[in-house]
Amino acid sequence: MKIVIIGSGVAGLTAGAYLAQAGHEVTILEQNQRPGGVTAPFERDGYRWDLGQLLVEGLGPDEPLGLVLADLGVANQVRLVKDDRGYVFPDFAIKNPKDYQGIDWRMKQLAQRFPEDRQGLARYWRDYLRFTRLMTFARRADNTAGLENTYWKIRLYLSLLPFLRRLKWNAQQFMDSYFSTRQLQCVFISILADFFTPPSQFPGLGVFTLNAEASFEKRVPKIIAPGAETLYHYSFLGGISTLVDALAGKIEQFGGQILTEKPVTRIQVQDGRVQGVVVGKDQQYPADVVIASGGAKETFLKLVGETLLPDEFIQKVKQQPLMDSVFMVHLGLDFDPSEYVHGPVTYFYGTYDLEDAIIEASQGIYHGGEKGFVVHIPSLHSPEMAPGDHHAMTIYTICPDHLAEGNWQERKEAYADQLIGCAERYIPGLSQHVHTCHILSPEEFRKITHLEHHAFGGLAPKMNTPRVPHQTPIQGLWFVGAQSESGGGVNSVIPAAWKVAKRIASA
Repeated sequence: MKIVIIGSGVAGLTAGAYLAQAGHEVTILEQNQRPGGVTAPFERDGYRWDLGQLLVEGLGPDEPLGLVLADLGVANQVRLVKDDRGYVFPDFAIKNPKDYQGIDWRMKQLAQRFPEDRQGLARYWRDYLRFTRLMTFARRADNTAGLENTYWKIRLYLSLLPFLRRLKWNAQQFMDSYFSTRQLQCVFISILADFFTPPSQFPGLGVFTLNAEASFEKRVPKIIAPGAETLYHYSFLGGISTLVDALAGKIEQFGGQILTEKPVTRIQVQDGRVQGVVVGKDQQYPADVVIASGGAKETFLKLVGETLLPDEFIQKVKQQPLMDSVFMVHLGLDFDPSEYVHGPVTYFYGTYDLEDAIIEASQGIYHGGEKGFVVHIPSLHSPEMAPGDHHAMTIYTICPDHLAEGNWQERKEAYADQLIGCAERYIPGLSQHVHTCHILSPEEFRKITHLEHHAFGGLAPKMNTPRVPHQTPIQGLWFVGAQSESGGGVNSVIPAAWKVAKRIASA
């Protein structure tokens, strides 16, 4: 088959790598100057930073993402290191001990600080182990067939029984059932800010997924309880763009091509079936199959057109709950800040009122970093990402895609100084060691992604909201990427795009 893929983010590259290996004629059209989308690196003055996801879950050889990369033949082309993240709150921090103290060290540390919730922590830990076992069975069911598949599905169902009455609970209800103090609740749900999803709108059981103990302590064993296997978090040595390079190389190895600076202006449809795409004014690329990644509204309302799609489908596209954006400052430093942070990734929170902070941001009110930010220092494990003995640091925080008052272009310099100032409270003298500084506001991200609304991570994982299906009403037209997966992220979009490619190849 002749296959055209719109967009060279990791979803498009994953689908392209699989289909090229399967013998199909693959052409990827990228509107920017280099492939990768938001997983392409940002490079200036000898420094290199990542724009997208910082830690990626499940890249081990027997883990979901690792199995996909192995199937694509690129697992041995990327270098990985297990990583964990640190959390700093207004009046305490969660730090893993220098000497390993077991898989439940975090529960013990929290019980000492919040003795009134000691029993709730014990119940949470029991349920966390149960949920980890449930997810282990789900992965095994997903990777087996026949009688073995039936066996794992039965075990999956039995593991789900203790959670049935809480399936429709939101994250705030979930936290209220365990803990009485807002500070302790925030330990488990603060990362929802990254998803632009208030606790009252996030599915409760998802809290366990966001709190994999291996993400706080990389030394935990693979099996944390009978039948319960944890997934680790990883950093790409050299940056996540090394994965982009590996996937692009695989596509070209099997005769596929990636064409840059090729903005698609129309998806051609005739009699309900895709015919190909048009680039620019009239450059045509005929295709049997078109796989679109990127913005759902841009793809279906503009490139296809509403008149060619069912009303029900159009409503799903229009009602998708998108995340908002991030304000990101890339710094080149002439000193080593490692003594002030928890390895490459540290989350700093300035408020315990998560619900109101997220709602305010969705209303166009930017907190300037006062309510939280993240510090990422990839050069701590990838020294090649900074010159000499310097370091590459990224500070970012969630923010509205559009401000309620003013605009990003006129305010970004002042906001960058404010964000650096927030980080300097924890990293003394930071502003005195800045060798280079580059600012990416939502306006710059909209230019990179060519979207009217920049959604960092794609779809917000809110309860009871529609999602655009991968297989569209147009025969031969498929949709992948961050806006096709709730919660987005590399560990969601790559397996999904891989499964879509397998469906196309087997049709």
